[in-house]
Amino acid sequence: MRKSEERKPCRKNAGIVLFAGKWILWTTHGQTQPALGTAVETGRIMTHAYPEMEKTPPKEGDGLGERSVAQAGAIVDLVIRSRQLDEMEDITNSFISSHRLKPLTKDGAFDSTLRLHGVPDFCGFTISYGRSVEGRLEDVLPDERMAFVMPPKGRGRLTLNRQEFDMSGERGVVFPTGPLKTLNHSDDCEISVLLMNRHKAADHCAKLLACDLDRDLQFDTAFDLNSANGQSWMRLFQYATAELANPHSLFRTMAAARQQLEQTVLTGFLLSQTHTYSDALLRPQSAAVPFYVRRAEAFIEAHFAEPLSLAEIAAQAGVSARSLQNGFQNFRNTTPMGFLRSLRLKRAYETLLRADPAYATVTEIALSCGFGHMGEFASLYRRTFGETPKQTLAKAVYR
Repeated sequence: MRKSEERKPCRKNAGIVLFAGKWILWTTHGQTQPALGTAVETGRIMTHAYPEMEKTPPKEGDGLGERSVAQAGAIVDLVIRSRQLDEMEDITNSFISSHRLKPLTKDGAFDSTLRLHGVPDFCGFTISYGRSVEGRLEDVLPDERMAFVMPPKGRGRLTLNRQEFDMSGERGVVFPTGPLKTLNHSDDCEISVLLMNRHKAADHCAKLLACDLDRDLQFDTAFDLNSANGQSWMRLFQYATAELANPHSLFRTMAAARQQLEQTVLTGFLLSQTHTYSDALLRPQSAAVPFYVRRAEAFIEAHFAEPLSLAEIAAQAGVSARSLQNGFQNFRNTTPMGFLRSLRLKRAYETLLRADPAYATVTEIALSCGFGHMGEFASLYRRTFGETPKQTLAKAVYR
C-alpha cells in the first residue's frame, strides 16, 4: 500500500505521528509507543541540547505551517524495525529523503532495520531490508546535502545519470541530492551512510585554499576504499558515526563540539575523495605572504602614477628596503620596483584600449600612468604586449 493510499490514522499518543505531512517520532518521559506495523526499539528526538530549536508535541488540530522537528535541527536518535515496506518507506521519507522502495524478487520476507543518529545535514545511519530491494530516490529539487554510502555487509549498486557504480566494503559512492537515482540492495545488504552539507563543504574548501571557489564543488561518484585515502577516510568515517551515535558525546550538548566534529569530517572528506579542487588542495602551498609585502602592494596600487622610490615604498611598508626586496623576490618573484613597473604597464594598456584615438595621445596616457621617459615606455610596452602603444590605441573601442 503506497503512502498516498488510504491509511489508518495513528493515535494521538503514538510514537510516530503524521504531522504537517511528516512522520515524527515522539518520546514522552522516556517511553515510546509503537506506530502501526513498526517496532520501535529505541527512539527519541533530543531538543534540550539546543533550546532555540525546541518544539512541543503537536496537539490535535495543530500543524499548519509547522516543520517537523526532524527538519528543524533537533538531534534525532532512531532504532526502528519494520516488516512493512510502506511503513519503512514513510519513515525514511520523513527523516532522510523522498524515495520509493520496490522488492526485486518475490522470495524472502521484508524485515527492515533503520538506525539513525544526528541532525538533518550531518548524520549517520544504517539500513537493511532483509531481501533484495530497489530504492528509487525521487528526482527532486536539490537541497544542501550529499551522501557517502558504503555497504559493510552484502553488495549494492547505484545507478546515476545512466551510469552504474558497484558498492561493497571496498567501494563506496558519493552523490548529492537532486538527480533521479536508484540504489539496489542484495538480500544480505546493509548500507551505512553519512549525510553532509555540501555548501558547508564548499565553504570549508574555500577556507583551506584561502580563496573563493570559481566553480561548483563536485565530487567523483566512485570512491575506492582500498586506496590509502579510502582507508584513511574509513577510519574517520567510523569514528564520526560512532560519535554521532554515542548518547554521551559532547556533540549532543555543546555546539562547539558539534562544529569541530563536522569540520574534521569535511576536511578529511575533501582530502580523501577526488573533487573539482583536489589538485589545488593537495598541491604544496607556499608560506603566507608577509604582511609588509601586501602593505607595499596596496600602497603601490594606490599611488602608481606618482614618482615612487624604493625607500618611500619601504617606509610605507614599515620595513627596511632590503627586507622589502627579499620579501618580493621570495614571494612574488620580482622586486618592488618591478611590481610598480608591471602595474603601470597594465594600467597604460587598459587606458589605451578604452581611449578615443581622436582625442587621446600615447604620451598623455603614458604620463598619467607614471612613465616619464617615452622611449623606455615604448620599449617596455612592446616587449610586454607584443605591439606598440599606438597599435593598441588604434584598436580602441571608441574608434
